[in-house]
Amino acid sequence: MKKTILFVLAVLCAASVPAQNPTAYFMEGSTFRSQFNPAFAPDRGYVNIPVIGGMQLTVGGNVSLSNILYPRNGKLVTLLDESVTASEVLPNLRDNNCLGLDTRVNLFGIGRYTANRKHFWSFDLAVRATESSSLPYSLFEFLKLGKQGNIGNVRFAADSYLEAGFNYSFPLLDDRLYIGARVKFLAGLARTSVEYTRFNVTMQEDIWSVDAEGKFDLSAGGASVEVPEGSETFELGNISYKPKGPAGYGMAVDLGATFDVLPDLQVSLAVVDLGFIGWSKSSTIAGTSSQNLEFTGTTVSGGEVEPTPDFDFEMLKFTPSTATGTAKSLRTTINAGAEYKLWERRVGLGLLYSARFWAYRTYHNITASASIRPVEWFTFAGSYSFLDNRSGVFGLAMNFTPGWINFFIGTDMLLSKHTPQWIPIKQSTMNLTFGLGIPLGPRGNRSDKGWL
Repeated sequence: MKKTILFVLAVLCAASVPAQNPTAYFMEGSTFRSQFNPAFAPDRGYVNIPVIGGMQLTVGGNVSLSNILYPRNGKLVTLLDESVTASEVLPNLRDNNCLGLDTRVNLFGIGRYTANRKHFWSFDLAVRATESSSLPYSLFEFLKLGKQGNIGNVRFAADSYLEAGFNYSFPLLDDRLYIGARVKFLAGLARTSVEYTRFNVTMQEDIWSVDAEGKFDLSAGGASVEVPEGSETFELGNISYKPKGPAGYGMAVDLGATFDVLPDLQVSLAVVDLGFIGWSKSSTIAGTSSQNLEFTGTTVSGGEVEPTPDFDFEMLKFTPSTATGTAKSLRTTINAGAEYKLWERRVGLGLLYSARFWAYRTYHNITASASIRPVEWFTFAGSYSFLDNRSGVFGLAMNFTPGWINFFIGTDMLLSKHTPQWIPIKQSTMNLTFGLGIPLGPRGNRSDKGWL
């Protein structure tokens, strides 16, 4: 079990180079704005450079990342490492500890204004991956202190898919209202879900006993499981995978609008990733676990037994069950914003509310932003986000768009206190967004205002 949770935490947190950076929401000129709201459009069309044309990752949860990863001898170790004491870990954890990862890598992207320079269309192809875990406090008490008890609701889910999306936005009401919609076709690459509703641990003299009940399912094209001869159960190590194409298909939409309440005051609203993927029965492996296991602790010098056991998740076996097709919704996000322009629209003050519906928790964030655009081709922005009533984080972003390149970078890590490995000490989220593209076609002329 330690190895499995160690792997999960490492995947969730080691990828800390990060999806959507809220600082970019109010940055005119950025090609990333339409990812928040399809009614937005950049100043000019673009062709993204494959992969580095758009990389986004969000790592977040309700626990500070510095309470998961600890520096030891110039390296980072997880809270499960023997060098990290229980007194360092347990006071900083919650009753239910949620962690999530959301990644987007743009493989190809192109966008352009139509002849009237107000309608804008774009097409993007990207790889998406999401992960969510929910781990109770009692699990860490067991792993760090060897404390017996009833442990339930240990959950982990992950998926990855290809996304091909076409976006179009256009004006109404004398250009005061802009409507945008993105239609996305999804091809599921793989998904998995592990959930233990019961994981009770007791100790009798030098023998540990685990009474566990849970379920497991995995969908991937070309996945198969081989039950060992003479056995009725399988372990995770018995699963093999030979890619044979998508394991499911789906559809999603992004819907958005912007409205100019006053010449310099704009409000906006969007719903992003509203859709699902249907995973096929033929590509799915499923199993149930109802185990009552006994094992001894690790014997150390002097014949003593270590107080905490060291056992592997593979000890918990799964009985094959009938696989069924399933439909899984995406992580939907709601964005609502307002921005006021000053100094001939060179300075912008914005406020953004976001609700992100992850697998095991909904996160509510409010971001206050200030941007400055001293010249047509350069924008710099700063923001402060209130993270789900827990903590706050500063963000910075820069967009550089002269006639030959479109460059964007944004992060929330530069101003934070962090370890030498760039793990924020107080934050429960990390963001880094990077994009590089080539301008295409004429500049837009939306609402006949701003930079022309």
